[in-house]
Amino acid sequence: MKILNITSITELRGGDMQMYTVFKLLKDKSDLNQYILCPENSILAGICKKDNVPFFTYKKNTLKLINLVVAIIKICRKESITVVHIHDSTALNAGLIAMKFLEKSTSLILSRKRNNKIKNKFLNRYKYSHPSIKKIVCVSKAVEAIFENILPNKSNLLTIYDAIDVAKFANKQNRNLLHQEFNFTPETSIIGNIVGLTNQKDIFTFIDTAKKIKEKNNTNHPIKFVIIGDGSLKEELITYTEINKLEKDIYFTGFRNNVADLLPEFNVFLITSITEGLPLTVYEAFACKVPVVATKAGGIPEVILNGKTGFLAELKDSEILSDSVLELLTNSVLEKNIKNNAFDLVNKNHDLKVMENNYYSFYKSL
Repeated sequence: MKILNITSITELRGGDMQMYTVFKLLKDKSDLNQYILCPENSILAGICKKDNVPFFTYKKNTLKLINLVVAIIKICRKESITVVHIHDSTALNAGLIAMKFLEKSTSLILSRKRNNKIKNKFLNRYKYSHPSIKKIVCVSKAVEAIFENILPNKSNLLTIYDAIDVAKFANKQNRNLLHQEFNFTPETSIIGNIVGLTNQKDIFTFIDTAKKIKEKNNTNHPIKFVIIGDGSLKEELITYTEINKLEKDIYFTGFRNNVADLLPEFNVFLITSITEGLPLTVYEAFACKVPVVATKAGGIPEVILNGKTGFLAELKDSEILSDSVLELLTNSVLEKNIKNNAFDLVNKNHDLKVMENNYYSFYKSL
């Protein structure tokens, strides 16, 4: 079986990282030959070149759709590709056009990571229910649900959950790097998130929650809030922090490439998103034994069982979010139980070996 993974994304997003993770997991399978097709100036192209994996590029200019269609057809014919695996909606447009010029035995599958609503329009229904698409692979049941009014045949949907290297995160020790960098006192608790500063992550609710936690704090210990990541809303969020007089409590670190070393320092991982597929950071926090408090965004409730593997709140409910964080900071028995339950879940269901087996079985089933 020969698989061509296709993305039209120039940056490096979660969907591309998931695709590349699966690619590496299956690279030693003797009955699978994998290739990647991506824009020539993309971050992924640089990674592929550095790692010396088989990849192709196309020019993403004014003729980007035509260029991608032509590239797919040429590669599929030259390499005798049997599975075209699409990883974003723009690449799907090109893939569907290319399929008209490929062998009927070629299978097209789509991976969907985000649970952003798909508008119930004719073109969307035609696109996603196209007979050329054999399967749509989702990262959570919440992502499956967005196709409810789009697909007449739900049997094309399949959920394969993401995974992480559990041992990598479980073996990380708290090195107090954030305490040292920001001169926090040793007894300071850190409530944090690792997140892109975009609308869907709703960091404004994170700030609202931080304000309530500060007002309610009766732990006799200082609490600080750390947001690791960057994005288009950074300046607006800093301004909102200052308006709420929290500039001495909330720290925006910007992008960091050592998040695995910083995460174990969190006392609570606080997620305030309004839409999610199912973020890997939840699994990473579980593996580091950092308790998670989150909104019921997307697929998060599929792994966070309220009061057992973490705490959940409705979207934008800073009141419940703040109460849950403080409950974890003040109830050590509950905190320990949640940490252990969450670790057991991620170790059993979301380790890389599980995802490797799931994707290998899926490809072979085609």
